[in-house]
Amino acid sequence: MQVALRALTPEEARLRNLVYAANVYLDMNQEVYKVFEDGEKVLVNSHLYSDLFIGKLPVMLRSQLCYLHKLDDAGRVALNECRYDQGGYFIVNGTEKVLIAQERMASNMMAVQRDNYYATSVFSLQLTAATQGKGSRIVVTLPYIRAPIPLCVLFRALGIESDRGIVERILHEFDDQEMYKLLLPSFQDVSSELTYLAALDYIGKRGPTLGAAQDARIRYAQDLLDRELFAHIGVSRDLLDRKSWFLGDVVYRLLLRVLNREQEDDRDHFARKRIELAGVLIASSFGTFFFKLMKDVGKSLRRYIENNRAFDLASIVRTLSPITHGLKYQIATGNWGRNKEGNVVRTGVSQVVNRLTYMSALSHLRRLNTPLGRDGKFAKPRQLHNTHWGMICPAETPEGQAVGLVKNLALACRVTVGFSPEPVIELLKQAGMRLHEDCTVAELQTTARVFVNGVWVGCYASGAQIANLLRYVRRQGEIDSETSIVYNMRLNEVRILTDGGRTLRPLFVVENNNLSLTRYHVASAARSESPWQYLLNRGFVEFLDCAEEEVSMIAMFVTDLHTDPAQKNVASYTHCEIHPSLIFGVCASLIPFPDHNQSPRNVYQSAMGKQAIGVYMSNFGIRFDSSAHVLFYTQKPLVCTRGVKYFKFKNIPSGVNCIVAICCYTGYNQEDSLIMSQSAIERGLFRSMFLRTYVAEERLRGSVLIEQFEKPDPTVCAGLKRGDYGKLEDDGLVSPGCFVLGDDIIIGKTLPIPAAECAIGKKSKRDASTILRSNENGVIDSVLLSCGVKGTRFAKVKVRSIRVPQIGDKFASRHGQKGTIGFTLRQEDLPFSPDGITPDLLMNPHAVPSRMTIGHLVECFLGKYYSVVGGEGDATPFCGQSVKQISEWMMSIRFHRYGNERLYNGFSGYLLENMIFFGPTYYQRLKHMVDDKVHSRARGPIAALTRQPMEGRLRAGGLRFGEMERDCMISHGAARILKERLFDLSDAYTAHVCDNCGLFAVADLKQGLYSCTGCAEKQQISKVALPYACKLLLQELSGMQIYPRLVLQST
Repeated sequence: MQVALRALTPEEARLRNLVYAANVYLDMNQEVYKVFEDGEKVLVNSHLYSDLFIGKLPVMLRSQLCYLHKLDDAGRVALNECRYDQGGYFIVNGTEKVLIAQERMASNMMAVQRDNYYATSVFSLQLTAATQGKGSRIVVTLPYIRAPIPLCVLFRALGIESDRGIVERILHEFDDQEMYKLLLPSFQDVSSELTYLAALDYIGKRGPTLGAAQDARIRYAQDLLDRELFAHIGVSRDLLDRKSWFLGDVVYRLLLRVLNREQEDDRDHFARKRIELAGVLIASSFGTFFFKLMKDVGKSLRRYIENNRAFDLASIVRTLSPITHGLKYQIATGNWGRNKEGNVVRTGVSQVVNRLTYMSALSHLRRLNTPLGRDGKFAKPRQLHNTHWGMICPAETPEGQAVGLVKNLALACRVTVGFSPEPVIELLKQAGMRLHEDCTVAELQTTARVFVNGVWVGCYASGAQIANLLRYVRRQGEIDSETSIVYNMRLNEVRILTDGGRTLRPLFVVENNNLSLTRYHVASAARSESPWQYLLNRGFVEFLDCAEEEVSMIAMFVTDLHTDPAQKNVASYTHCEIHPSLIFGVCASLIPFPDHNQSPRNVYQSAMGKQAIGVYMSNFGIRFDSSAHVLFYTQKPLVCTRGVKYFKFKNIPSGVNCIVAICCYTGYNQEDSLIMSQSAIERGLFRSMFLRTYVAEERLRGSVLIEQFEKPDPTVCAGLKRGDYGKLEDDGLVSPGCFVLGDDIIIGKTLPIPAAECAIGKKSKRDASTILRSNENGVIDSVLLSCGVKGTRFAKVKVRSIRVPQIGDKFASRHGQKGTIGFTLRQEDLPFSPDGITPDLLMNPHAVPSRMTIGHLVECFLGKYYSVVGGEGDATPFCGQSVKQISEWMMSIRFHRYGNERLYNGFSGYLLENMIFFGPTYYQRLKHMVDDKVHSRARGPIAALTRQPMEGRLRAGGLRFGEMERDCMISHGAARILKERLFDLSDAYTAHVCDNCGLFAVADLKQGLYSCTGCAEKQQISKVALPYACKLLLQELSGMQIYPRLVLQST
């Protein structure tokens, strides 16, 4: 029988709980040799295994391997995908998972810092210079070596046996007496007669080769210096001279810091950070699993060969491959990597995509995590750094313990992939750079040093000249646009970076204090196929990382560029910002006029924007998300920023333009409460629907199907639930369009009872049905019955319920002004304007002054103008939009210059004494609703162990009466209430206790017989009322051989 194969689409993977993955194949060549006694090898045969399957690699949506790659909007919609979905996540077991970018320190970078009493240069090795008192010496800490090694010993071990050779490598100028004085103790500490081999032996003695022969110690030290010392330069033995020069450069940097000629390096400088995106994380895990596969295959083959058994290499590889399961486990759980002890290295790397609203998903994909302990007391890593400008959003970070550790990328920020530095080195050679090994000592000391990815590759006569040349070539597109070129004038060195994980941001190129970009070029770019690529390839725009920004002069606005040569104080700019608003991330870019708000309010809105209800995806009708909210009548904002159109918020919004009056009215809008128009609610204002999906599966035990979807029959099925089974069809599923109440059965399922139990209970099946949550009701929206990866059937039922705004529901503007509905008034009771306009919301004016959300007022002000004249208000920050200008516009259309209006009292019809600020403001309905939180209990389930009420709303639990509540009752002297709460209505219990020994007695209440097992007493036994938890404690103490006595007194 032939089976037709078809491509797996992302939508099918979501619906059927599959892994959206691609097969990985390998070509493997098996060669068999015959080895003779003299060592000669003869090839007997060879066999090529082509396209050998080794596992499945999860595929990121819309990547090059994805089925959606290069499809346009219409093509994706035809495959039931959301028109606006950006991809960038994985699908594992039907769940959308995003790999959170991880921040780490950059490798191959020197960092001179003061650590307690030491100035420390951390770099593959650790250089520690004691600065206490006179005669301080420099020592080097090497990996696997127990004690610090004197600096001169290390130089000798690298083959530099003369003191002059060491000084040449460290000092740039021989007449620098201050540095000579600092170096002198390090030379006095070591004998000038110390040879190369003796230095190696000195290092080897302090390694793990304890008791080994001298030759073994020397070999160990040589291997250590080859492999561990400056491994980024290389691991070859002939690179020791280059390593010695590099060591000298490190020591020179250290001495500059000790002499206060250079500042300490800042650990929190963003140029010293690298970001690991999904590609790096997946690649590192794949490499680990692949090496494990090779190791396991090698072990297995050795066993076969030693036992002289035939084997099939292909089946061994397929059987032993950990790639499929390993990657699936890591993405499903978020546990990333394990150390040698088997403990998880990082947790929370993979997270379920936040699909509450479109913006929350977009923000989640651009999140950045710093893997530090959340309970750390260090404030520095959490603080906003100068170098975060344009790279990290200053507003979007969570409140609480993760503040500053979880960040989001700014709008225009991108992360480098990394590429080979060979083309850059080749270009440097052609430009006249002398390689390190070809340079004389004088050249190495005096000319500009060129470093590529931290490796000293050579020297050039003029550092500024070679840096300018490289920048010119980069703008012409001859080297990658991700290349970073930094010329340090003080140290006379050029540092070039091509590694991955650096953050870049685009800037306009400025030449002679004028933009390179002209109107002609803008028009040409607009006509081209890819306008952005046109500007990038022609050098009008270029990407800079944090390191190169440090040596650039960037103008904030085009107007800052001056061309008048008479202005001598004006600096010469190299670049210009595209727009300052690009410093914000996705969520903060939604805020109108954020530059008019107090900064914490922007932080609050960045968090609340992710909780706003809207249309979270355009294909929500065919998705089966575990829970989802959809707002019925969404509107695009009347006033918004320019950045909004680039992430399609206007097409898929999450809010409504409400008419808001800022005034006190009836007193029901105190303390951040809102008064909402009941008439507007009935017309559909902020009405939404809530979707919840229930899932059930026919499980297997071994290879036997033990569960089945069906309508349970009461005559043969035991353990029926108390809900209504009448809404189930014969196949065990409820039909779409059916109205269901709490505790109704929506998926009928039974499992067989073992034969031994059947004989006792006379029922052959047990009910295992899925019921609707007791506090929910709604309409069955859609039902899916499908087959999973194991071949078993599973069902998904989506229930839809309508959520109408009511007292207690939470709303917020885009300025962190959140509040709950305190009261609803009908339209006739609300204040009204002379034009007959009534507000949808009444907000308390006391919410504004202390919070300083002036942006909220300006949004309302500008929105009022555009609601009259038509159009959209531009609220982009740093654009110079002034209130004075808007006032003139308002007066031109015959409105009050500050947006105030005379309103009439809705109850009395009298004119209100004061003018009211009145106009449209964009409000969001947040996910926090009374229907999801309201909870009370009269009676309900109790815990089996303690017989106290269960905990939690989901289990119809009781309300906790804690220690502080108990203290209040005691202080009031309310003993009866205390007894009622903690005893009568909790776990009241009666027990029989022996009056003599104080132990629990055995009581037969039917026959009236009592006896104490401790002292055989049968008469003096009392009935005692005590909490069941207390009785349980006494019994557990007895089980531990502790004798708890109850001393009784008659009352």
